[in-house]
Amino acid sequence: MKLRPALAALLLPPLLCPLQAGAEFYSYQDKNGTMHFVDDAAKIPREYRRKVLVRKDQYDDLPPEERARMQQRDREEREMAQRQEQEQSLQRQAQARRAAQEARTRALTTRVLIAGRQVFVPVRLSNGSVQTDAMLLLDTGATSSVISPAIAERLQLQESSNVRIGVVGGRVMNARKVILSQMEVGPVRRSNQEAVVVRQGRGEFGDGLLGMSFLAGLKYTIDFNTQTINWIP
Repeated sequence: MKLRPALAALLLPPLLCPLQAGAEFYSYQDKNGTMHFVDDAAKIPREYRRKVLVRKDQYDDLPPEERARMQQRDREEREMAQRQEQEQSLQRQAQARRAAQEARTRALTTRVLIAGRQVFVPVRLSNGSVQTDAMLLLDTGATSSVISPAIAERLQLQESSNVRIGVVGGRVMNARKVILSQMEVGPVRRSNQEAVVVRQGRGEFGDGLLGMSFLAGLKYTIDFNTQTINWIP
């Protein structure tokens, strides 16, 4: 409640108004308009001692035993309110920590498609400002990542060099080597990635292979039950 000191003020000689068994206390308003409350007139700055408000405890008119009981009740209620606030604060902090941990876990988890023992990984490929998404078969036995001609066409890849690569069965075939400006899988992004453009049999390995040129040095686990890759920082 906002008070108007001029209406309830008492003129008090400095330090001549003793406390009544701790029941009275004082309030004064400073030059900034802030209201202060003290239980001792000596605590009032000298420039404010000439005009103060004298206040009484709300239980002053009660018998001593009743006043003590009510004051004890008020203390207990204040302590309970403080404990509840502390508990709520701890709960909010715990919830914030759990939410942050869940967010970190989601950020480090990539959903994949698992067919039998084959793991197809969603990959975003970039050639400068041109991007496309592909499903690449994770293959730790492949030295380089491989993309199909259709993916290379979507990326508008022009520059390439001719290479000969070995494939399963000991065959050697002609291919084109290209450089992708970026490959991105979940939270993992790698720039200037080498890839080989290979024409494949229909449905042989999806849009290509995710090879060791991208996977080298990364730590991860594959959860076949949830069909996810969990990246380890």
